[in-house]
Amino acid sequence: MSDRPPPSTLKGRLADVYVPALVDGALEALSRRLGNRATIDDPSYGRASSLASCESLIGRVSEAFRAKGALYRHVYSTTGVSLDAAEGVIAMTQGGEKVELPIAVVAERRRLREIELRIYYAAEPGSGRTPRGPIVGTDFTTPTPTLVSTVVDALRTGDTETGAASFEDTGRIVDAHGNKHGKRDGQLRSFLDGLGAIAVLVSGSADDGRTCCLETMIAHGGRPAAPAVLSLKRGDSGLLRELRIYWD
Repeated sequence: MSDRPPPSTLKGRLADVYVPALVDGALEALSRRLGNRATIDDPSYGRASSLASCESLIGRVSEAFRAKGALYRHVYSTTGVSLDAAEGVIAMTQGGEKVELPIAVVAERRRLREIELRIYYAAEPGSGRTPRGPIVGTDFTTPTPTLVSTVVDALRTGDTETGAASFEDTGRIVDAHGNKHGKRDGQLRSFLDGLGAIAVLVSGSADDGRTCCLETMIAHGGRPAAPAVLSLKRGDSGLLRELRIYWD
């Protein structure tokens, strides 16, 4: 095993390198990449918008990952006009059990070289955290492709038939806890039935033609609206192959 220190620079888009840097403990390099114009919004550790507060936040997150023996596996990256999205899975010990937790990072590029990182995962219950605030600086009028609009509208109305019909026969939904709900065995339909109608406001998107990653505000079950990411992977048939949900 090499005793070399972590690299002093992180190569790649900030959305892609953020979680790996935390897991690897490359905090100095990550701090340099963030600079003094970054904001971080994390569902467990809150919001930080100055260099000092960002350094404090990433230090606490990295230490928590280290204590839980976290390992990160990249799943997919999508780049849009103003948003980059990176999706992955963190394997770690949580509450005495080994879990694989889906995680997404959305990096929004703003004027004057400002950037905001919004992190999405199902936070551990009982952390005493305050509810997450809304996504700011958007009018929620982001247009979406026809297939994506069909699925989002089905979620809004609780239309299980249309929602399920939008997936390939081997399609599936991966929920915020990493549970997989396949169409072929009926679990996808059951998941949509249990979800019912939810309010979905789309604030931004990144779409590379294969995957459309939507940043949204979702309200469900009488709970206040909260930020979430819906990542829709298209199949070769023109239907959806997979819907990945990142929601606290």
